[in-house]
Amino acid sequence: MLEATIASETAANRATALRNASTTAETAPQFGSADRRMRWCFYSPGWRSLRVLAGDTSMSGGAEAQVAHLAAAMAQRGHEVSLIYGDGEGCAPPTTIAGVLCLDAAPSWRRPSSAARLWRALKDVSPTILYARLPDDFLWLVGLIGRLRSRTRFIYAVAHDDHCKPWSTYRHRPWFHNPLYALGLHSADTIAIQHEGQRTRLPHRLRGRTVAVPNLLRSFASRPRPLEGAQIDALWVAQIRPEKRLERFLDLAGSCPGLRFSVVGGFDPTLPHATRCDLERKMSSLSNVTFLGPTQAAEIMALLEDSKVLVNTSEAEGFPNTMLEAWSAGVPVLSLAIDPGHVIETQALGRVSRTTAGLRSDLHLLTKNGILNQEMGKRALDYVRRRHNTTTACDLLETAALGRQVSVPVDGTAQLQDAMP
Repeated sequence: MLEATIASETAANRATALRNASTTAETAPQFGSADRRMRWCFYSPGWRSLRVLAGDTSMSGGAEAQVAHLAAAMAQRGHEVSLIYGDGEGCAPPTTIAGVLCLDAAPSWRRPSSAARLWRALKDVSPTILYARLPDDFLWLVGLIGRLRSRTRFIYAVAHDDHCKPWSTYRHRPWFHNPLYALGLHSADTIAIQHEGQRTRLPHRLRGRTVAVPNLLRSFASRPRPLEGAQIDALWVAQIRPEKRLERFLDLAGSCPGLRFSVVGGFDPTLPHATRCDLERKMSSLSNVTFLGPTQAAEIMALLEDSKVLVNTSEAEGFPNTMLEAWSAGVPVLSLAIDPGHVIETQALGRVSRTTAGLRSDLHLLTKNGILNQEMGKRALDYVRRRHNTTTACDLLETAALGRQVSVPVDGTAQLQDAMP
């Protein structure tokens, strides 16, 4: 539906939009000007970031959603913002959504000529800041353009802990994709990390380029949600992929027949068909599990407000948006293994169980002990208000764009360090 809407624009709109972008690029304040107004170009292959900008959040991953939210926030702050998306076809005309000029210009190996389209689009928008957040075969081209333009900086934001090791990021045809991703990562002027653990996972030569930039949350509850009357004991929210380990959550539900469990998320196309059938069969066999499928962000927030805990069973993550969303409603997180930056334990925002027996024990504790649940929920809400609000995230990203390192402790107070060379 979204593709059809965009395709209804005329070819004249494309020429006009690109012409206006090019004209503005020549007359806008230069990089580092006093008012800090900059030209941002967000590179997000595929259609998911575009869909989030247009209001469809049902099938987006956390990284794609963050790109969309940051782009819209930067546009709202008065920057000139563009988004390059697509799958190599380049059929959709330019369109502006939430103040962001959206260009169907991301390349694909299926159409080698599409790389030239990316080059032209970046030349037309003439960005002072290039921003990307996911591994891609063409990051090196984005970085090359940044290198060739003395006033352009390339920021790559690490979205997943496994992306810190470029030579082992891809499992499919690693001999081909990993070298290209490594080349792109090494071409970044600045590498934005979500938590300090990602800095130590990066190659030594890249650690000096890192800047901590927290994920952005657009809204927070005024107070933690009331625990009384919550209809869901344990909520699980994610795109259903192998690494998310939904089967662990279902095993937990099977071992706690007296508690109510809900699953939110769509099946990722990469999930093997046999695995999907097994998960669907297991969910249908558990009377205390409700499968809600892919759901829009507003509905997820309503479900969180009706839940006692959010459960994470992943084997690997970055800094999950779902954790932040739970904390923004005052809902503690129960995690089997993932603790980004050790904030769950150090800030007492939930529990990190580490074993299946511990997960079951912690679930009973947090669903039965209302005082402990609400204490954790209050601390969680206070934490995200300080650390993940739009102003803090955008200020730190703008500072990174200016080539300065920023030290941000957990309390959210930013401190500028010396400018990067």
